[in-house]
Amino acid sequence: MQAPPTPAGEQARLALLQRTALLDTPPEPELDRIVSLAAAIFNVPTALLSLVDHDRQWFKARYGMALRETPREVSLCGHVVASGSMLVVEDTLQDPRFVDNPLVSQLGLRFYAGAPLRLDGAHTIGTLCINDRQPRQFGASEQQQLQLLADTVCELLRTRMTQLAIAQQCERLVSVNQAQAGFLLDRNMEPASQTILAPLLESSGSKLGFIASCQLDHDGNLYLDILGLAQNDPVAMAWLLPLLQKHDGSYRLYGFDHILASALSEGDPLVINQPRLFAEDDTRLAQLTSLLAIPCFCHGTVKGLMVLADRPGGYEPELVAQLSTLADTIGSLLHVRDLELARHAAEAELARQASIDPLTGLANRRAFLERCQGALQLLQRYQTSFSVLMLDLDHFKLINDGLGHAAGDYVLCEIAQLLRQQLRDTDQVARWGGEEFCILLPQEDGERALQLANRLRDAIANLELSWHERMIQLTVSIGVAGMLSPQDNIDTLLARADQALYAAKLAGRNRCLQADA
Repeated sequence: MQAPPTPAGEQARLALLQRTALLDTPPEPELDRIVSLAAAIFNVPTALLSLVDHDRQWFKARYGMALRETPREVSLCGHVVASGSMLVVEDTLQDPRFVDNPLVSQLGLRFYAGAPLRLDGAHTIGTLCINDRQPRQFGASEQQQLQLLADTVCELLRTRMTQLAIAQQCERLVSVNQAQAGFLLDRNMEPASQTILAPLLESSGSKLGFIASCQLDHDGNLYLDILGLAQNDPVAMAWLLPLLQKHDGSYRLYGFDHILASALSEGDPLVINQPRLFAEDDTRLAQLTSLLAIPCFCHGTVKGLMVLADRPGGYEPELVAQLSTLADTIGSLLHVRDLELARHAAEAELARQASIDPLTGLANRRAFLERCQGALQLLQRYQTSFSVLMLDLDHFKLINDGLGHAAGDYVLCEIAQLLRQQLRDTDQVARWGGEEFCILLPQEDGERALQLANRLRDAIANLELSWHERMIQLTVSIGVAGMLSPQDNIDTLLARADQALYAAKLAGRNRCLQADA
């Protein structure tokens, strides 16, 4: 027995067969009628619509045959698939290829004629075949009629595949609409991307997919921010993971030294249906069966990338065209996301500018009071103490008058820097106004606050500053007030710290005094 050879482009052929969505599906009246018609036209007991899969032939439609499938190695239809042309065996017992075939010896198959089912002009997915238990002749006109019926089946299958592609595209668009609706509600692109990816992998037959946004880091370096990632096969992930860098719970893909960069730089879909040919440039690509990267455009600018991988048989132009439409819709979402990010950044910057002292970079009085109020509520809830320091630079007016206001500004900035270095992250420091500073010390009673105040006073006294080669000697007076009862409010505490500061000034300056209990 001669087993059928494997045709060229077998993977693409099997992928085409899978896209028909016919394998292992129930009988269908339209196809059953065609095989019944074939049996009647040629007056044979058996007619079949045979689909040749990886290791079997499976009968989608049958007339006069109980079997649903046979091994591919005994399949006469496999020889039609291999050659891509009609096969006629008028007497199997006279043909050395089939004389000892089990279908001949066990089922009594003596006559066979099979017409190829060609959907794309390049690959044969199966046959429309007729069989008889008696030898018979099958002339040119009969072969033409059988091929005409096979071509009719192919037209029917092409129509079905078109309808299936339309349905799949509708499913993709529905998923995009759902993603858009979700994005408009919560302005979060990550779950929106996942909403798109799950049905996209299923409808395209891919095993890996991700959606990424084009971004720049603080140094101006381009990277892809992975917003959504889905995979059905860990092998496909083995190609991608080494390219990624983890950042704040997500992934980034940096630079232009990877295979996907050409889709970003050229703005055209990247289709690689034979990744092993690129193994010299990227050996990891050899692990994939195919790769597709489509730029996501909005207003003529690439906003991101949609990537799919490991689709058996690769990505044909029709599918790429469908997915490109989807990618542009994703591009619009990414554009809106970028606008949202820019708006949030602008609002955050405005809020920051409104809450800081522009000279020293410390919190201003309004921001300090807001933070104190929040801290006070927490401390009152857990019944813990806190204290406030009020600082005033001694004789600061002499610096402004003697050296100029630029020198005064320089001194204030240096003092602000020293306070940042001396205090904890949990402490709050602000420029209260002029040469005054205010510090909130959570969980510190009055005694410990006074100790810290003296350390700050010493640090300022030992600070070596010069302005145009003129040394500046500084001292500071500090008032300290600790919370006396849980009912204390921030205004009362600040007023007591201010009174203690005034007392320190009257007592000769360069000292720290604690407010009276």
